[in-house]
Amino acid sequence: MQSNDAWVRRTSLVLVSGLLPILSGSCVDASLGGGQRLPGSAGSLAELATTVLVGLAAADTLRLESVRLTEVEHNEMVWPELPASAPEVNYPADLAWKNIWTRSRAALSDLFGVYEDRRLRFVDAECRGPVEAFESFVVHTDCWVTLRRDGELLPPQQLFKDGLDLDGEMKIFRYYEP
Repeated sequence: MQSNDAWVRRTSLVLVSGLLPILSGSCVDASLGGGQRLPGSAGSLAELATTVLVGLAAADTLRLESVRLTEVEHNEMVWPELPASAPEVNYPADLAWKNIWTRSRAALSDLFGVYEDRRLRFVDAECRGPVEAFESFVVHTDCWVTLRRDGELLPPQQLFKDGLDLDGEMKIFRYYEP
């Protein structure tokens, strides 16, 4: 028979190890071969918007950054397919990334002030602009999120501008400056 202390330690370890994927924002079990091409991505627009809302309410920059394209994802997977990457345009990937990163950081700073510690509930998410199809991904444009506060439906909010969809894995290009 286990001592009470040993049982508590074992139970705590099981609970914590079971919660780690949830707390880190990843519910994919890599040991089962379920790796993502876009780690941290969401499986739907609603999941993406909910993750952003939870991240903003908690001022959790790690969670918010996990659902935005990384520099490597942008530069190696996305950029080569974008029209701006054409040699005749002569626009460097690192400059494009710096623009995305800078605008996203500024937007998050503004968004924290609006959504932090609010009792907001996710209702719906939609992208009103055209879907732009590329060779290996699509981009959903002009994305809006509908929220509810204390039972009151709020006008749609634009927390992020565009969502990249790579075979059902969704990430944000950048956050939107309100």
